[in-house]
Amino acid sequence: MAAGLTWQASPSLVGSILLLLLVQAAMSPVQLVLSKAVVDRIVLDAHLGRASSSMLTDLPLWALIGLAAAAFSLVPLLQFMLEVLRGLASDRVTIYLTGRVIEAVNRWQGLERFEDPRLADDLRAIRERAQSAGVDLMVEGAQACLSVLTALGLCLVLMGLHPLVPLLLMLAEVPFMRRYWDYLFRVVSHLYFVLPESRRLWYYRELTLSPEPAKDVRLYGLGGFLLRLYQDIFQRSVGQIDRERRRLALRVSLAGMISMGVIGLFYVYLVWQVAGGRLSLGDVVLYGGAATALYAELQSIALSLGFLPMQLVYLPSLERVLEALPDLPLPPRPHSVPRPIRQGIEFREVWFAYPGGEPVLRGVSLQIRPGKCLALVGHNGAGKTTIIKLLLRFYDPTKGQILLDGVDLRQYDPGQLREEFSVIFQDYMRYELTARENIGLGDVDRLWDEERVLGAARQGGGLEVIGKLPQGLETVLGREFGGRELSGGEWQRVALSRVCMREAQVLVLDEPTASLDVQTEHEVYQRFAELTRGRMTILISHRLSTVRMADRIVYLGGAGWWRRGLTRS
Repeated sequence: MAAGLTWQASPSLVGSILLLLLVQAAMSPVQLVLSKAVVDRIVLDAHLGRASSSMLTDLPLWALIGLAAAAFSLVPLLQFMLEVLRGLASDRVTIYLTGRVIEAVNRWQGLERFEDPRLADDLRAIRERAQSAGVDLMVEGAQACLSVLTALGLCLVLMGLHPLVPLLLMLAEVPFMRRYWDYLFRVVSHLYFVLPESRRLWYYRELTLSPEPAKDVRLYGLGGFLLRLYQDIFQRSVGQIDRERRRLALRVSLAGMISMGVIGLFYVYLVWQVAGGRLSLGDVVLYGGAATALYAELQSIALSLGFLPMQLVYLPSLERVLEALPDLPLPPRPHSVPRPIRQGIEFREVWFAYPGGEPVLRGVSLQIRPGKCLALVGHNGAGKTTIIKLLLRFYDPTKGQILLDGVDLRQYDPGQLREEFSVIFQDYMRYELTARENIGLGDVDRLWDEERVLGAARQGGGLEVIGKLPQGLETVLGREFGGRELSGGEWQRVALSRVCMREAQVLVLDEPTASLDVQTEHEVYQRFAELTRGRMTILISHRLSTVRMADRIVYLGGAGWWRRGLTRS
């Protein structure tokens, strides 16, 4: 899967990387042959002793030295080019896979997937590692294959000395490879196991470093407390793996010393053969270099194959996200959303419980008529916002039905349905974008319609805010990117203007003024009610006094669910 996605992201770059790896793998035997030829040529010219004759040794010494120097100089150049191409490919793959992940997440029409802890871990794994794992997996896999081919070629060279030499050298490397693979398997398995804990580490770190919680952290002196929480989890998760690393590293080192000892003995054997006149100095270069190169290639195979689990452990996260099914069933032949809405919205004995929780709504029944204003009032946690989430079909009811003009919401396309709603939530977004974008996102297709944006700002009370900004609509808001910070009331006006940007049939004000005093809150609701007069409107508040202008008030609260409807005469 990862290799396929990597190839799709940039076939030309991937092909270039594979070609360079092939050339790089061929350089080791070429260097050995040229080095042997240079030594043999020197021996022949200086009459220093026995030397092997070949077509290469017939060339002048200066030509052989030039070829050898070029071969050795080409290796770092190839390595540099490979790193450059690998970086370019990694960027392409990151962009491509990020797009694929965003597309996959956009298929989740509701909110349930985002609240699934396992998928939260998967998304974090993707952000941290899985996007680059495709390139690393391809490169390391290709490197392992080419190292195997190079090692086979070196074995053929060494067999010219004795058929058992390459076999003995490879057997000497087996303990190291086994210990190294065991090391990586245990480390990677533990890393995947502690991934949920890593999200906690990230959370405690962000609480300390982010501007939003900075006031509480300093007011209540939470810095030391959060640091201790961070360190406790670090010691519990990472501390354990560090102890495992130290223990296994000793075993890997001892196994590596065995391999080095065998190489040393091999060089002693070569010197003994030269002293006996059975080998030339060029043969020492050839066979000694081949043995050293074979050792390096076996090490490379061990590293590459051992590196693969570090990539594979994250790829299931990527696969689960890319292949996750939509969280809400979509109708095969969706009904067209009525425009205008004629009968209104009806909740029929609606029950709802969040995954793994107790029912939040118990048998709720209510109606919202076209052109009327409905207020939902109740204590915090009574389920007022949950009703809006169900109405927007972020979730489906556990039991019961929600009807729009007599048709169950599940029979409509969720995207088309939501186009008829404009909502300002209690935790409304403060986008670190320009004022134009903050308002225009309510109807992104008309973002550059300045008349429409200013009209929405006038309706929502944001025009006065824009008038104070140094670049007007093009002023970046918020501190994150050095923009202009607004007061809480100014942000609320911008958010209300965003609601007015969309020509929706149903407008919802979901208690975004909870932090304001009663009088100011009442004024905001009064303004919203006036702006939306004649349209279907839903007001949510925990105070009855702020929504008395509504045509109907539904009170939610108590054990289970009960309601009292108040109708204005």
